[in-house]
Amino acid sequence: MDGMIVFACYAVILFLVSMVGAYLPQIRKLSDEQTHMLIALGAGIFLGLLFLMLIPEAFHMAVGHEGKSYDTVALMFLIGFLLLAFVDTLIKHYHMASCPCECHQDEHRHEIYSISAFIGLSVHACCDGLSLAAALIGGESIGFVALIGMCVHKFVVLFSLSSSLLLSIDSMKQRWKYLTAFSLITPLAGVVFYLFMQGIHIDDFVGMPLAFAAGTFMFVTFCNMIPEAFHRKNNELKSFIIVFLGVVIAAVSIAITSVLGGHVH
Repeated sequence: MDGMIVFACYAVILFLVSMVGAYLPQIRKLSDEQTHMLIALGAGIFLGLLFLMLIPEAFHMAVGHEGKSYDTVALMFLIGFLLLAFVDTLIKHYHMASCPCECHQDEHRHEIYSISAFIGLSVHACCDGLSLAAALIGGESIGFVALIGMCVHKFVVLFSLSSSLLLSIDSMKQRWKYLTAFSLITPLAGVVFYLFMQGIHIDDFVGMPLAFAAGTFMFVTFCNMIPEAFHRKNNELKSFIIVFLGVVIAAVSIAITSVLGGHVH
């Protein structure tokens, strides 16, 4: 079968799996405590993905395959982190300028959190598209196994992002605009990268973009999701337990991905 047709099928499957992950937290209205517990679960999942997959994978690709130095890869982490921090600061400044009142600060924080999270995860989603395109170029059997692993990963990420939007966007229609747009990023980016990389040796440039994406992911995890998970002081112990559970879920999903051959080298 023509490679582009195969990848188009992969893109559709990945989009559908992502939308299922996005749908589950939106089924019914949750209380404030339930929503923050869901955020804590998402924070744990992101923490696990960051330390157990993204950072090791970025070093493996950039240092092991591309010959980059550890310092160079660490610098790319920092650039990704600082760039998203700058975007987050601009968004916060815009909101404070348009509405400087104290009474709405909690709502502003939730909205800023969700927007910066969306931006950071979008960068990572583009790199997911690059990885999937690289896998299929390596062979249809490799691409199929990578697709299974990517579906597990995207389901978890969309579930977490969907949970975070419950805090900041009351309109179901508006939430679905965000979630649908995000679900489309990886499939569309994958198509673009697949067309671009025909005949190119992809191992020469995957690692550094992945390191940059990990830096943005790091900002989302430590500056947005974890603080929000512990936002309610009377639930800190429960939040920690749920964050830990999220890390376990991430570890299990990564283990399943590894067993299925989902890591793309």
